[in-house]
Amino acid sequence: MAQVLDLPFPIMRYDITMPLLEGRVEIEGVRLQPTRITSMVFKDEPALRTGDFGLCDLNLGYLLPAIEAGWELVALPVFSKRKPAYQFIFCRTDAGIASPKDLEGKRVGSRTYRTALTVWARGLLQHRHRVDLARLHWFIWGGEAFPVHDQQTRIETVADPSKSPVDSLLDGELDAMITDISDTKLFQQLENDERVRRLFPSYAEEDGRLYKETGIYTPVHLMVMSRELDRRYPDLAGKLYAAFEQAKALAYDDILSDRGGFSVVYLRERLKEQQERWGDPFKYGIRANRDTIDTFATYNVEQGMVRSRLADDQIFARGTLDT
Repeated sequence: MAQVLDLPFPIMRYDITMPLLEGRVEIEGVRLQPTRITSMVFKDEPALRTGDFGLCDLNLGYLLPAIEAGWELVALPVFSKRKPAYQFIFCRTDAGIASPKDLEGKRVGSRTYRTALTVWARGLLQHRHRVDLARLHWFIWGGEAFPVHDQQTRIETVADPSKSPVDSLLDGELDAMITDISDTKLFQQLENDERVRRLFPSYAEEDGRLYKETGIYTPVHLMVMSRELDRRYPDLAGKLYAAFEQAKALAYDDILSDRGGFSVVYLRERLKEQQERWGDPFKYGIRANRDTIDTFATYNVEQGMVRSRLADDQIFARGTLDT
């Protein structure tokens, strides 16, 4: 009997990956072991650095810096989580910010400087709205495990990290804020306080325009695996990639078969509308995401996240290079 590989697998709540955790997708020779592992890198993470892990759902902002620093991880072109960046740019109504260019010279806060969403937002502001990023004054809450090589942009760590970026914005200590939000109460604060507004009130239209013109629906997480595992089992990455594709197809079929189990009225109709307008915005693979990968790599170099561009075979597992 062939030996089975017990593979630590991150516990994720995404509907497009849930069939794997539910055991509905089989991977030949592999048994998934649900494991909790961080997706954020605020400090040295020995397991990720040494490759002593199986799979990890990693915030995309840390991928290229970690590879450049020699961490023993390698990516699968499986973008497990995507979030549109425009909706997370908030500004004070009294800060004189009527357009993106007005951010120049202003105090901008973010929980951390290099998460995927902030990298995407800065890059979009620079390339699509002509904002000079060097003229933004950044205030940061989180730690940085990797150096920022950009010497032009002013970046400060806040003196009192116990006070949140949202509270600092509401109290007038910041003029604007660009940071990921995954909290109902924070959304309620920002969307209902007359002191604050979104820089892009019609953010859904901006996201649709970006996708129509570039094919980019901004990914913020992707799957990585231990580089040692990739060396030891050269066919593993390809098997995993195929399994993620199968899991996503099952998740879509659950919704289209009206057995998705999500509390959204007419969820099936909403997905059909989305597919007609967007196709599959959660597409996997290198070819299907070529412009997305290249654009994010460019933003990383321009913003000093890494010193230079990395080739595909430095980033992605060998078994996925032809996807």
